[in-house]
Amino acid sequence: MNSYSVEPSSTALSTKVQSLDSSIKELIALCDKLFEENESYKNSNQQLMLERSELQSKNDKVRGQVEAMVDRLKAMEKGS
Repeated sequence: MNSYSVEPSSTALSTKVQSLDSSIKELIALCDKLFEENESYKNSNQQLMLERSELQSKNDKVRGQVEAMVDRLKAMEKGS
């Protein structure tokens, strides 16, 4: 090996590896956080969809009752 070649010192390489390791750990932590947030959003969305379905069902039931009342009122008007 000639004296003109530049090779990273052991310390510089170690510093780069530690920096890379730190970056990887940060990315893993971020991925874990995003995964948990995503699961939370999925659960919230599922709950909201269930509530929406229940409200639609109640709305349909009330609509039917109102239509039945209107029909009875119309029948009463014709009977008068």
